[in-house]
Amino acid sequence: MTASQSVEVTSHKDIWPGIAGVVAGGLLIAVQALWYRTPDIEGRGAIRDVVAFYADDGNRHLAEATALMTLLAGLLFLFFLVALARLAGNRSHQVLLGGVAFTVLLLVAVIAGNVYAITVDHADVFPVAPQTALIAILLLEVQYAGMVAAMVAAAVMLFAVWRVATAAHAAPQWLGWSAFAVAVICLVGPFTAWLTPLLLGVWVIAAGVLMILQSREKTAGHLPAGPGTPEPGPAGPGSSGPAASGPGTAPGPTPGGAQSPPGPGAASGPAPGGTPGPPAP
Repeated sequence: MTASQSVEVTSHKDIWPGIAGVVAGGLLIAVQALWYRTPDIEGRGAIRDVVAFYADDGNRHLAEATALMTLLAGLLFLFFLVALARLAGNRSHQVLLGGVAFTVLLLVAVIAGNVYAITVDHADVFPVAPQTALIAILLLEVQYAGMVAAMVAAAVMLFAVWRVATAAHAAPQWLGWSAFAVAVICLVGPFTAWLTPLLLGVWVIAAGVLMILQSREKTAGHLPAGPGTPEPGPAGPGSSGPAASGPGTAPGPTPGGAQSPPGPGAASGPAPGGTPGPPAP
């Protein structure tokens, strides 16, 4: 594998958690928007509204799609969460615990709120009627309570990111302070659970985009040299090797083992028989 291929594989590996965060945040917003379509269960006509809502095939199909979208969002969020925990450093355990608890409670809440419609669609002995509408009202209340608990768990994750961004500077300041603002709103659970999933979805999208941009910057900073970059040759000035004979150089052995003749200006030594040679010109 060449250097360019290695950099490309690494960059793609770092980009995927950011993409997962963007998709998970978008799905979370879509799920919350579909939740707003559920009937009002607080008024005197709640049973009538619930029966009319779930008697519509389109509403039941949307409820089933909402459950599937939440499952996909949860899986993608966990993939994104691992990368977010790496950025948190010594607070990674808080990010992981808060994020995992949020995902589990979110799945439980959304499945509870939509299981009535799923059951009506797939069980012939369970019709939409005033008697069964009471079960739907109960499950919708369970969904809201589960959403409140899920957002409190998300606040733990967001507070950890805020501390990392402000104290350790491991993340941008705006990401930390926005996490702090969403976390504070999450703590007012019973009154803001209808809004906080939307805010969390927007924050997750922003964090995912930040991961993608940082990954691209790292990739650009580690690109290999282009094809026009000169490479050093096998030997250059100052390289070691057999000395070449030339003016002023002493005789040395040739590659074949024979003695090279002395260059001009070199001093002559005694002849093999002990007789001094002629002086050098």
